Amino acid sequence: MIRVSAELLTRTVGGVFVAAGVQEEAAKQVAESLVENNLVGHDSHGVLRVGSYIQALEDGKLDPQGETTILRESATTALVDGGRNWGILVARAAMDLAMAKAREHDLGMVAIRNTAHTGRLGEYVTRAAQEGFVAMVIGTGSRPGGTVAPFGAASPVFNTNPLSWGAPANRFPAVFVDFATSTAAWGKIQSALDKGTSIPLGWLLNAQGQPTTDPADQRSGGVQLTFGEHKGSGLAFMVELLCGGLTGVSCAALDDYASQYVLVMGVVNIAAFQPLDRFRSMVDGLIDAVKGARKAPGVDEIYVPGELEWRTREQRLQEGIEVPEAAWERIVAAGERYGYRVTAE
Repeated sequence: MIRVSAELLTRTVGGVFVAAGVQEEAAKQVAESLVENNLVGHDSHGVLRVGSYIQALEDGKLDPQGETTILRESATTALVDGGRNWGILVARAAMDLAMAKAREHDLGMVAIRNTAHTGRLGEYVTRAAQEGFVAMVIGTGSRPGGTVAPFGAASPVFNTNPLSWGAPANRFPAVFVDFATSTAAWGKIQSALDKGTSIPLGWLLNAQGQPTTDPADQRSGGVQLTFGEHKGSGLAFMVELLCGGLTGVSCAALDDYASQYVLVMGVVNIAAFQPLDRFRSMVDGLIDAVKGARKAPGVDEIYVPGELEWRTREQRLQEGIEVPEAAWERIVAAGERYGYRVTAE
C-alpha cells in the first residue's frame, strides 16, 4: 500500500489529467471527486479509476471538449446530453439544474445521457442535502448485455444499476445511502484485484455459473449477482427501465441499446411541505432513536446511513489515504505516457 495525503493525491491525479490534455479546472474537479470518494471510504470509485479514465480519453469514449446540451426542458424537468464529456462534471451541473428547478417550483427532475463514467452517486445527493433538499439519483452502466444476472439466472441482463438517497440533518452534513443493486459495485471487485484479496461468496458467479471468491473470474466470463435475491433484482429491473426509458438509450439487454452512462436525478424542496428546521430536527431525532436501539449480541455500535463515511473522511484526512500498489502503478504509468512524473512525496 502507498499512503498519500488527500492534498497530494488530488494534485497528482489532476496533474496526470492535465498532462493528458484535459483543461486544468476540469482536471481539478475530477481529481477532487475521485479523492473525495477515497476519503469517505468508497475506494471502488476513487483513484483506482484513473487508468480507466485515461483509457477512455485515449479511446475517444470520453471527450473533455464535448458540449453539454439540454435536449428537452420544462419548468420542473430536463433531458441532458453530456456530449461524452466527464460524467462527474455533467452530473454536477445536472444536479445544480435540478436544484434550481426545485427552488423555483419545489420539484426538479433531470435525466442525463451520453456521458463518460458518472462517478459516485452519493456525491450528488449529499450536495443537494446540504442545500436543504431531499435528493435521489439512479443510474445504469454502459456495458451492452449487462454484467449482472437477474435473480435465478446465471447470465447477465442488467448493469450494476446504483441508487442513492440523501437528506439534510443537523448532526451530520447529510444522511445518505448509496449502493449498487448488484451485491457489490464493479469497482469493489477491481479493488480486491488490486489488493490481491478474495471476494465474499455471493458477489460473483464464474463462467460455469458457479459461486466464486476469485475476483479475476469477473474478467473471464463471470457474472455479478444482485443483492437481496429477488428484492435487489426487482430494484435493478426498475432502475434499468427508468434510466433506459426516460433517457431513450434503452436497456442493456435489448437490441436497440445505446451504450452510454445514464443518470436520473430527482430533487424535492422540503420547505414546500414542512419547515426545514423542523425536518432537520426530526432527522436528528431518528438518528438518536437508531443509535439508542438495544444492540444485538456482539454489536458495539449501531450506525445510521452516511455515518461511517463521515467518520472515515475525518480519519483519512488526518492519516492519509492508502492506495493499493496496483492502482498507484496505473497512475504512475499514465503520468509517464504524457511526460508527467508521479511521486508519493
